[in-house]
Amino acid sequence: MQGRIWIALGLLAVAAGPAMAKDKTTAVGDLSGWTGTWIGGPEQEITITSGADGGLAVEGYATYGAEDPESAAMGAINVGGFAGNIPADWIDGNNVTIASTGDEIIPTSEAGQYDCWVDMTLNGELLEVDDNGQCGGLNVSFIGTYKRQ
Repeated sequence: MQGRIWIALGLLAVAAGPAMAKDKTTAVGDLSGWTGTWIGGPEQEITITSGADGGLAVEGYATYGAEDPESAAMGAINVGGFAGNIPADWIDGNNVTIASTGDEIIPTSEAGQYDCWVDMTLNGELLEVDDNGQCGGLNVSFIGTYKRQ
């Protein structure tokens, strides 16, 4: 059989095993670097603690207009948030992406068109956050670089 390369399946499985992402049998490392209260700005806060089954519990709260005295006096403050448990096997090294229905944290693959999704990347002592613009009222955003308090 000219031109064909054969690889023993046993060797392939051993070589590919450690690189398989989100393998539920893979032990999750130390998640303590994620925990704390993270501030992205005067109207952005994410609190991460140890969660159920070795994962993380997360609660995010953001506003728009709370820092403006006129908006606050009129009650024109838009709010947004998400909260729930993140299973350990959803955390891929220094990154996790979640979705929120408003009632619970779900995988992004199960999110509807108007569900909030948040992508968080731990970068040393900083938490880089992105969202899809569906995490609260008008102009409410979790996008930014957060520092642990």
